[in-house]
Amino acid sequence: MNQIEQNQTIILKEFLTPNDCEDIKKLQEVCFADDPVNLKLELDYKLSVPKHTEKGLKKITEFLYYADGVLVSYLGICVFGGNVPELNGMTHPEWRRRGLFTKLFSLALSELKWDNPEKLLLLTDERSESGKAFIQHISGLYSFSEYRMKYYAHTISELPSYVHPAIQLKTVEKSDIKEISRQNAIYFGTTEESEILAMDESMLTDGMYLVRLKDSTIGKIYVEYGENSAFIYGFGILPEFRRNGYGKAAFQAVMDIIKSKGIDDIQLDVESKNRNALNLYKAFGFQEMSVMNYFEYNIS
Repeated sequence: MNQIEQNQTIILKEFLTPNDCEDIKKLQEVCFADDPVNLKLELDYKLSVPKHTEKGLKKITEFLYYADGVLVSYLGICVFGGNVPELNGMTHPEWRRRGLFTKLFSLALSELKWDNPEKLLLLTDERSESGKAFIQHISGLYSFSEYRMKYYAHTISELPSYVHPAIQLKTVEKSDIKEISRQNAIYFGTTEESEILAMDESMLTDGMYLVRLKDSTIGKIYVEYGENSAFIYGFGILPEFRRNGYGKAAFQAVMDIIKSKGIDDIQLDVESKNRNALNLYKAFGFQEMSVMNYFEYNIS
């Protein structure tokens, strides 16, 4: 904890607590009311991350700036595949242009240098003028964009049917961690060893599935459930099994599972250049809601 001045405090943490997430959600509501943009904060994911670190090694990933006990600026770090940290955050509209987020960013860079990351990604909604201004200020270079898509059943006249009798979904178990790590290494271009280290059985949920073709595992797809909502992520089919309709059948299967729960608020993210995936999701009734831009930052 670092005292900046009276009633203003920066807190650095390894993990978020439920109380921290409540503070962050309150700040997010204020920011959204002022500027309705998408913030990919991954709070549910962060609460699910195993709470352990190597002995003597603490990795700070959460940076919170409080004023009079109220959170006014937040920056968080996520690493989903390989050694490529993603940074996202926000500042209260009345506290912007005071250098708060710049201070948090500087602290984050100091922490990240110890891990020698391959690259650093900063995220901002295409509609966020403050986010784009900050990234321009630090000379971030555009890398790629991701669409946030939402399911709208009324937009399609006839529901697609891609049922394949040989395709089944199997709930992920502890014994499947090695297979998930193997697939992640293929999708992200990392090593199986690094992916195994990043996985923990406490991260497994009932919404995580392996895609099975008869007796072979050919992919994976995950669903994160909220209150009357679902978010599809982690979808991948191994390269040697693509272009056979198996991905469509797997997506059909997971949509059937979600709908069987009476849920129709379904969302997902997809890279804007992935035309095959975009066309598939649109066929199922998904439409773009927002665009998240990713920028690379040279940490050296």
